[in-house]
Amino acid sequence: MKLSNRVKFSLMGIVITISIYVGIYCILSYHGGYYFNQSGKVRYRSMGLSVSDISTWNPKGCRYQAKFKNIKGMYVSRDNDLGYFFSPLIMIDRKYFHPTETLIESKNSGETYWFPL
Repeated sequence: MKLSNRVKFSLMGIVITISIYVGIYCILSYHGGYYFNQSGKVRYRSMGLSVSDISTWNPKGCRYQAKFKNIKGMYVSRDNDLGYFFSPLIMIDRKYFHPTETLIESKNSGETYWFPL
């Protein structure tokens, strides 16, 4: 079965676009690093503000956090434009290459730990 020129051109365009997307991410990831971040599961008792309790990998210029527990107890995502754009690759990168490091464990999983202050 032969593919038409239109299909070949479309497939070539898709492959080139995905290659550029992954290539740019690899460059950003190479220049990235671990940064202190908040999960929202550990908060200051006196103010309710989140404590920096995790260290997450972020590619250069990208900020993305898929699961942040806000003050109401709901999970939301936090990101900037580049982080949202590269979020599928950031999630894969964190799962296999740069895992999130937990610095302060909450005493009961699923509950907010109120840090004394």
